[in-house]
Formats: sequence, structure tokens, C-alpha cells
Amino acid sequence: MSTIDHCLKRLALLDQADQLLNKVRVYGQHGTMREKLAQHRVLLGEARRHLDSARSMDGGR
Repeated sequence: MSTIDHCLKRLALLDQADQLLNKVRVYGQHGTMREKLAQHRVLLGEARRHLDSARSMDGGR
């Protein structure tokens, strides 16, 4: 993978994580607190996976 492709992929992963974290901050004006927390937990888990993927890209070099 070229350096440019590597950087673009990493930026895409970080962008996806950022979008998910933004949803957590503004998510859910409706529903019970338990439902909101469950939805936030799912979004945070997915964001963490994107961040971990972006971080691990340097490990392969």
C-alpha cells in the first residue's frame, strides 16, 4: 500500500470514529435512559474499533 493510500485509509477510519462520537453527543432525544445508554455503548464500541484500526496501521510497518 502506498503512503498516500495508507494515510487516506487512516483518515477515513478516524473520520468514521469522529462521526460516531458526534452521534453519541447529540443522540437520542427520545427513549428511556437505558435505551440511550445502550445505543451510546454500541456507538462507542464501534468508534473504538475504528480508532484501534487506525492505530494498528502503524504496527504493520
